[in-house]
Amino acid sequence: MRPATATKLRANAATIHQLGRQHGLHSFALSTEPGELVATLDADRSYFDITSFETDLSTILGALVQVVPRGPGVDIDETEPLNDLRGAA
Repeated sequence: MRPATATKLRANAATIHQLGRQHGLHSFALSTEPGELVATLDADRSYFDITSFETDLSTILGALVQVVPRGPGVDIDETEPLNDLRGAA
């Protein structure tokens, strides 16, 4: 499976945010790497939630998605926030 493109991730931002809430992930941003998202993981969640989110989203999009959680010791370049534009004017 090929990595999801930035265009595909932007087009599915609402789905990403909705699915992310179910898995304890929020504040998504695109990374410089194809198919890679940066996100904040809720304190009561674990890497199992990230893996489950990646699997579910990759299946929905038909393209590989990886998540890098923000945190101490994580140095990842974010290119732009992935906003959930539902209801935007």
